[in-house]
Amino acid sequence: MTSWSYIVLLAGLAILIVLLIQELRRENKRWLWLRITATVITVAGVVLIGLPLYHTKKINTSAPADTAIKQPVLTGIVTCHWPRTLPAGQEWPVQGVYNNATAQPVTLRLAGFDTVLDSVVIPTRQQQTFSLKAIPLHQGRAVYRITAITGTDILEQQPLPLEVRKQTPLSVLFLASSPDFENRFLADWLVQRGNAVAVRTLVAGNKYITRFANIPQLPLEQLTPALLDNFDLVVADPAAINKTIRNWLENAGIGLVLKADSTGISQKPVSLWLSAGRRLPALPVDPAATLPSGSTVLPLVQDSLHRAYVTVALAGAGKLVRTHISNTFSWLLQEQETVYQQYWSAILHPAARKKTSAEKISFLPEIAHQHQPLEIQLETTMAPFLKAGKVTLYLAQHPWLPYRWNGTWWPEKAGWQSFTTAAGVQWNYIFQPDDWKKSTAVASRPAGLSPQPQTIRERVSPWWFIIPLLLSLTFLWWEKKM
Repeated sequence: MTSWSYIVLLAGLAILIVLLIQELRRENKRWLWLRITATVITVAGVVLIGLPLYHTKKINTSAPADTAIKQPVLTGIVTCHWPRTLPAGQEWPVQGVYNNATAQPVTLRLAGFDTVLDSVVIPTRQQQTFSLKAIPLHQGRAVYRITAITGTDILEQQPLPLEVRKQTPLSVLFLASSPDFENRFLADWLVQRGNAVAVRTLVAGNKYITRFANIPQLPLEQLTPALLDNFDLVVADPAAINKTIRNWLENAGIGLVLKADSTGISQKPVSLWLSAGRRLPALPVDPAATLPSGSTVLPLVQDSLHRAYVTVALAGAGKLVRTHISNTFSWLLQEQETVYQQYWSAILHPAARKKTSAEKISFLPEIAHQHQPLEIQLETTMAPFLKAGKVTLYLAQHPWLPYRWNGTWWPEKAGWQSFTTAAGVQWNYIFQPDDWKKSTAVASRPAGLSPQPQTIRERVSPWWFIIPLLLSLTFLWWEKKM
């Protein structure tokens, strides 16, 4: 019960006591018990109308036996998937399946802040996969829209909530055997975005030039496991790092970006593509200086012939990124900072050492609707605490996993809802009852299983209390006139 419910109940109880005392003190004792009954019904009716009362019911979505073979064909947006959270500066993919049963082409539009960000056309009478992309420029929470349009008619419009989070600052160590323009521009770019950077460049013999930004000065002449543990990522060329240091990095889970000794001698402009499918402006590279890829080595940057120039692979507890591209600073010189950001964000953050969180919260179903139960799972090593909005939830501990706690919450409002834990605040979006009905039905049904009855929560109609209230008021008015 909420604080409003307690206020209404206490106020109703106080008013009822006052009215009953007045009835008992009246000299006319005729119809006393009827007057008391009518007074109780009147006060109870007013209180029940003021309380948000709900009832649950089950909806059986299974089809009758004679229609089980022939299922209705879903039209419109059948399925849709998109990341709910995204680091700032990264590309946001929205993918799914659309079934166009009309005789006209349908245009799917991805829009936000009154701006169309991407669109795709679905041909007539075809079911087709779609992929929409955008780079959100905002930070924080927002609700985008995917709209199906044919001509001037809007066939369907659904919300796409997204929370853009600020990139977690990285601690990056550069190890170079000689001065390098690529390192200089990358280090400056990282510093401008609040990352901690340390640079060690060999100039002659055993003499190094060091540079520090957003990090205390460290003795970089002799690298040790304790010193390397201050960093999440190391960017180095093969001559500046030995096998012992690489073993230390692998054991500690620190990522390594290993640059090529040279970029080749037969360079020519080549169109490059990120693994997410985004095309990059052409760069001069040597088409022969490619890297092998396979089941254990994944390409991060390729050309149009799917030849890899940047790859990533597991290396002990960390990741190893190899790159044969060392002139991306030319994008900055051409004032293409967005491209530069997309490229290095796709390389540095997947390679960096992962930082474990003290708590993890997850929701089921992913598309949570208003007035329907939301299962919440909290994994924590601290004392469990969870507050949904202003309501404190009491969690049940998992019988075999002591760090896992579960609870159920019935959201009363749609929109962004906050969930406060001992470690901080997280957000989840609650959809309107009519949002994503078709996609929810498809995603929640396991293959080979029949649909189960669905429990929904509906508010009790106030007319159940208004009619008795009017009848009791009518009796009390009539009794006064008699």
